[in-house]
Amino acid sequence: MFTVYYSNQLETQKKLLLQLLKVQPNYDPFKAETILVQSTGMAQWLQMEIAQEDGVAINFEFPFPTSFLWKQYRNLLPELPKENIFDQKLTVWRLMQIIPHFLDSESFSSLKFYLGENPKQAKYYQLAKAIAELFDQYLVYRPHWLIHWENNQNEKVLAEIFQYNDKLSQSMKTHLQTEVQWQSELWNALVARLKQDSNEAVFTTSHRAYFQQRFFDKLNNLTAVEKHKLPQRIFIFGISSLPISQLETLVKLSEHCDIHLFFLNPSQYYWGNILEEKMMDKIALYNGKIGLESEGASLSSNPLLTMWGKQGRDFFNILLERQDNEISAYIDPLENRTHLLAQLQHSILNLTDEVTFTQEEQDYSIQLHSCHSPLREVEVLYDQLLHLFEQDSQLAPKDIIVMSPNIDLYAPYITAVFERKDPCAIPYSISDQHIQDIDPIIKSFLHLLSIKESICSAEEMIELLSVTAIQNQFNFSTQQIEQLRDWIKKVGIRSGLKLESPQWKNYNSWENGLNRLLLGSCLKEENGIWEETVAFDESYGLQSEISGQLSQFICKIMDWIEFLHHSHNMEQWKGRLKQLIEDFYLEDETNINSLLALHNAIDEMVQNVTDSQFNDVIDDEIIISLMNELLENNKTHLNFLAGSVNFATLLPMRSIPFKVVCLLGMSEKHFPRQYHTNSFDLMQHAPQKGDRAKREDDRYLFLEALLSAKDIFYISYVGQSLIKNQLESPSVLVSQLCDFLPKKGELSFFESNVIQHSMTAFNPINFTLDNPHRSYAKSWLETLNPQDISSDFLMPINNKPEIHYIDLDDLIHFIQQPIKFFFNHHLGINFSQYDTTIEETEPFNLSNLEKFQFYDELLITPPQKFEDFFNQEKLKGALPANGFREVTQHHLINELAMLHQYLTPYIKQGKQTLPLYYKGNNLPLYGNLRHYQADDHIMLYRAGKLRDKDIIQMWLYHLLLQVNNTSQHLVFYYKNDNKIGKLTFQPVEQSKANELLDDYINDYLESFNELQWGIYQNLETFFKQYQKSDSLDQFIQQQLDSLVTENYNQTNHEKVYLNRILNQTSGIIYQKIYQKTLDWFTVMWENKNIAEGNNDNLENNT
Repeated sequence: MFTVYYSNQLETQKKLLLQLLKVQPNYDPFKAETILVQSTGMAQWLQMEIAQEDGVAINFEFPFPTSFLWKQYRNLLPELPKENIFDQKLTVWRLMQIIPHFLDSESFSSLKFYLGENPKQAKYYQLAKAIAELFDQYLVYRPHWLIHWENNQNEKVLAEIFQYNDKLSQSMKTHLQTEVQWQSELWNALVARLKQDSNEAVFTTSHRAYFQQRFFDKLNNLTAVEKHKLPQRIFIFGISSLPISQLETLVKLSEHCDIHLFFLNPSQYYWGNILEEKMMDKIALYNGKIGLESEGASLSSNPLLTMWGKQGRDFFNILLERQDNEISAYIDPLENRTHLLAQLQHSILNLTDEVTFTQEEQDYSIQLHSCHSPLREVEVLYDQLLHLFEQDSQLAPKDIIVMSPNIDLYAPYITAVFERKDPCAIPYSISDQHIQDIDPIIKSFLHLLSIKESICSAEEMIELLSVTAIQNQFNFSTQQIEQLRDWIKKVGIRSGLKLESPQWKNYNSWENGLNRLLLGSCLKEENGIWEETVAFDESYGLQSEISGQLSQFICKIMDWIEFLHHSHNMEQWKGRLKQLIEDFYLEDETNINSLLALHNAIDEMVQNVTDSQFNDVIDDEIIISLMNELLENNKTHLNFLAGSVNFATLLPMRSIPFKVVCLLGMSEKHFPRQYHTNSFDLMQHAPQKGDRAKREDDRYLFLEALLSAKDIFYISYVGQSLIKNQLESPSVLVSQLCDFLPKKGELSFFESNVIQHSMTAFNPINFTLDNPHRSYAKSWLETLNPQDISSDFLMPINNKPEIHYIDLDDLIHFIQQPIKFFFNHHLGINFSQYDTTIEETEPFNLSNLEKFQFYDELLITPPQKFEDFFNQEKLKGALPANGFREVTQHHLINELAMLHQYLTPYIKQGKQTLPLYYKGNNLPLYGNLRHYQADDHIMLYRAGKLRDKDIIQMWLYHLLLQVNNTSQHLVFYYKNDNKIGKLTFQPVEQSKANELLDDYINDYLESFNELQWGIYQNLETFFKQYQKSDSLDQFIQQQLDSLVTENYNQTNHEKVYLNRILNQTSGIIYQKIYQKTLDWFTVMWENKNIAEGNNDNLENNT
C-alpha cells in the first residue's frame, strides 16, 4: 500500500512516523527499518528524534533513493552488475574514446568548434563529462527519448519538442534537428560500445529504460524467496521531489510492502496555478476529504507559493494524479503563536493572497539585517543571538540553525568571531565544508597535483612545509620552519626550481639558493666564490642539517614535477600517486583518516577508468580534475545537529524545524545561486513536471526555511558597499517577501524593518542604550570608553631592575626615541612591522633598504674591486635580473661617486673601535665607538640624508670624547641628493659635558619608573618656532601632531608608539615635554655645524 501523509509541519510528520513505528513495530528484528532521505542532516535529525522518543535508535537505514532502488533492482535481478554500466562516472571515459571519431561529421560541427584546433585532452574530458551528465539526466527524466534514438526514430523526439514550442522559428528548428542528430548518433555509438564491452544480456538489464519494465515484470511474478528479499516497509521522509521513474518504481513496490511518503505541503488547499480539466475532479475530491470547500479553492493563490513553489507544486500535482491513500495533518501556526511570522505561515497554509497582518511594536519574528561584509554579517549575528538568549531563557544553541548558500565563504569568519575568548561564548558547529578547505593534508595534496603549473615560489614551498605531516616526513620542527623562512629570504630564493632557464640564469631559484645553503655548511662567504656559488654564513657547521632536509624536500618536488611533464596510463598514475603520499606524508594516528581518504579517492578513480576499459594515457590536468571532484564530494556532516548553533549550507530539506532560522548571504548577487544550463540540453526546450531546475530549487529552499522557523526568521545580506557605502539590493526573494508583508504608514515593510548596521564592530552607535540591536562586545566598549588608561603611562610603574652599569647604545636609543624605548625595554611591547613575506618574482629594482645596504658595502669597497663585488652579489641573487642588473650597478656607483671621494682617506685605514667610558654622579657608562680614522679625525657616515637621530647619536659621542679629554675630532658625512654634507660640533667645556651626560643618564634611570620624553624629531622646526608661539600647549600639540602625520625619516611602526601615547593619554603635560626638549637638545642645536656642497669646498649653511 502506498500512503501519502500531507502536513505543513515536519514535526507533525515526525510524530506520525514515530506513531507508526510504535503501533506497527518491525516484526522481523533482523531486518532494518528503511527510511529514504535526501540529506545526511535529515537522517541525523530523525535518528536523534527517534532516540529521544524510544531511548535508543537502532536497526535503521537512511539510504538515498537512487542507491536504495539500485539495491532493490539487484535483489530481484541478480544478473545486474554491482555498478550500473550506464553510471555517469564510466560513461565519461567511454565518450572520451568515442567523440574523436565523429568530429568530422557535419552534425558534430558545434562540438568541433568548441574543441578548437589541436585540443588538449582535458578539453575532451570536459566535453565528455558534460555529455555524460546530460545522458544520465535523459535516463532519469526522458528514457523514452533514448529508446526512440536506438530505434532510429529521431522524429518522435523532435515532434515532442516542437509540440511544446509551436512557435519556433525555422532556424531554431534546424538547430534542434542538428542537436538531436548528433546526440542520437553519440548515444547509439555509446550503446554499441557498451554491448561490445559487456554483452547483450548485461546491457538490457542495465539500461534503465529496459530494466525498470523487467523489474516490474519480476514484481508481478515473485517467488516466496524473492518476496522475502524486499523490505518489510519503506518510509520516505523529508524529500521534496522525486523523478517520476523513481516514484513509479516505489509505487510498484507498494504492491508488496507498505510505503509511507511524508510530503511537506505548505498549503492545505490545492495551490497549483495552472489547472487542467482532468485535475478538477481530483482537486475537489482532495479538498472534500479534509473537509474543505472546494468551490473557488483552486482559484486562490498565495503569491509567495506562486513565485517560490514550482518544484514542490509539480511534485504535489504528480502525487495528486495518483489514486493513493492520503492522510492530512495540517496545523495552523496561529494556534499557539500570534507574531508576524506565524501570520505569514498561516496565510500560506490557507492560500490567501490578501491578508491584514498585525505587527506589534516589539515583534521581531521576521528580521532583516543589512551589513557591509560577510564578516560584519557574522559579527552582527553573534550579537543578535546573545540578545535572543537574553530575551528567552528557554532558548538553547541547539534551537538555532544558520544557513548560507556558500558556507565555505563564511566558515573562516564564523570561526574568527565564535572562537573569540568571551565569557558568554556561543557553542557552534559548521557542517558541509569541503574537506580540502579544512583538512591541510587534502589541501596540500591537491596543491602538489597542480604544482607543475606553479612557479614554485618560496611562500608556496613554505606553506607546504607548514603541514605537520610533511614537516614530520622531512624531520623539520616548527622552529626550524621559521628559521628556514628567514634563511630562504636571506639567500635570495623567490621562485623557480632551476638555475638555468630558457631566458636567463635565475639566481633567485631554489637550485641557486640550495647551493648557497649547502656550501655554507663548510665555507664562509668571506672565502669568496666557489664554482659560481657564494656560501651562506648562517648555515655553517651544526646548522647544516636543516639545509640537507630542505634539499631532500626540493629534490622530491623536482622528481614529482618531472613525472607531471609526461602523460601516463591510469596504472602508472596509481602507482605514482600512492608513492607521492609515501614521499611527502608521515602517517600517524592524527592523520590516518586523511591519508585513507586520499588512498580511497585514488582507488575509486582507478576503478572507474578500469571499469570503462579506457587504456589510453591520461594528462595530468584530468587527474587533477578527477581528484578534486572525488575529494570535493567528501564533505563534513558529522557536526550537524551536535547540540550547538548549527552552521550549514542551504540544501534541499535541510530546513528541519528550529525555533530560530537564520539565513546569511541573502544578497541579490548570491541568491538564488547562478547555475549554468547545458546549452545542448534538449529538455529545456520541452520541460515536464518533475524536471529538476536548480534555480527553482533555491526558491523552494527559501520557502522551506521560512516554514521551518518557529519563532524567528532572520535574514542577513551584504547591503552596503565597503568602498562607497552605497546601498545594495537583497535577493529578489527577500524583496518579494517584503512586498507581501504589511506597510508601516507610507513606508514599505522593507523600509521600516531593515536594520542597516555600521561598517565596523567598534562604532559607538553599537553601544548606545536606546539601540535595540546593540552589541555585546565588551572589548570594543572598553576601547571606546578608555577609563584611566592614561594612568598606565603617567603613573610610576616601579619597574626599575637592579642595574650595575649603563650600555652606551641603550642610552643613545633612549634619547633618540624615548617612547619606543619605553615600550620596548620597560613594558616589553614591540610593534615591529618586519615583513616576513618573500617576494615571488625576480627583482627588477632595489628597495630603499636594499639600496642603503649596497651603499654601505660599496663605500668601503675600493673602485677596482667593484666588478668582483657586483659579481658576488649577482650570484647571491641580490641584484635585479638581466639588463636591469647593469642599469642598477651604474646607478649605485654614480650615486656614491662624490661621497666615496670624501670617505676614501678614512676608509683605507680600516675600521677601528674606540672604547668609551664615563663615570659621573651615577652608574658607569660603557660603550664602543666603531669608526674610521685619519690623523686626528674620527669619521662616521651615512649614505643618505641627515636625520635628527644621527645628530643625537653624534652629539653623545662628541660629549664622551670631550669628557675623556681626547684630541680627536668627530666628523659625520652624509649624502643629501646630489650634495655631500658634513656634521661637526663645536667644543664643549668639560664641566658642561659632564652636566649634560649626568642629565641624560638621570633621565634614563628615571624612565624605568615613568616615561621621560620630549620632542625628538623635527627639531629644526621646534628650535625655529619655540620662542615665537603665543601658546605653549598649542605649540607642543602641533609638534606632536606633525610627528604622527608627516614623515620625518621615521618608519610607520615607529609612529605607532607615539600614537599609542597620544590616543590613550588624556592629560598630557605640555610644559614637561617642552622643558625636556630644551634640556636635552638646546646645547646640541647651538653647537652643531652643518656644511653641504657638491665640490671640494663644502658651503657652511648653518
